[in-house]
Amino acid sequence: MTIVKNWQFRVSRLLPCAALSVLFTLGVCAQVVYFNYSKTGFFATGSWESPDPNVKTDMTETKIDCFREMKTCVLATADNLMGRPHVFTGYLDVIKWDDDGLIATDSSPICMTLTMQVSVADKHITLAHSLKRLDTDKAKACKFFGAEKTTEDIFVLKGSPRWEKEHKWFPDKTDEPKQHP
Repeated sequence: MTIVKNWQFRVSRLLPCAALSVLFTLGVCAQVVYFNYSKTGFFATGSWESPDPNVKTDMTETKIDCFREMKTCVLATADNLMGRPHVFTGYLDVIKWDDDGLIATDSSPICMTLTMQVSVADKHITLAHSLKRLDTDKAKACKFFGAEKTTEDIFVLKGSPRWEKEHKWFPDKTDEPKQHP
């Protein structure tokens, strides 16, 4: 009986705090952007998108973790392939890291060299897919798989206005098609 009364007392003392917490959370909706850069690490969450906001890509989410001491960046992208969750991982070697940002690259893919550049001042991240100089047979194979020219993606940070616009579950009422009688 004493245990039950102590538990009820503790819960009753927490309820007002929980109610205030809910009211405070509902009243203040701070926008969180997932970008953290320090002298030892860099962490960001978002998605790789075309620089052209009119080009729509599949809904994915990527986590970037870079470690200065190990001179490595790990990119993990969650995707939905044919109704099943899938995670792709990639590794980049950090070739420059200073207070302004970092540059990391991976030249192991056959067709492309990947170069990620992080600018701390404006929280801007790009990933360039630069076509390698290849012999004719490899160039044909790369072209077959869509690697025929240098391209660049930008990283849209989770919580940013573009992220919020492109990662909605439901369209705005103004975006819904109008029904005619």
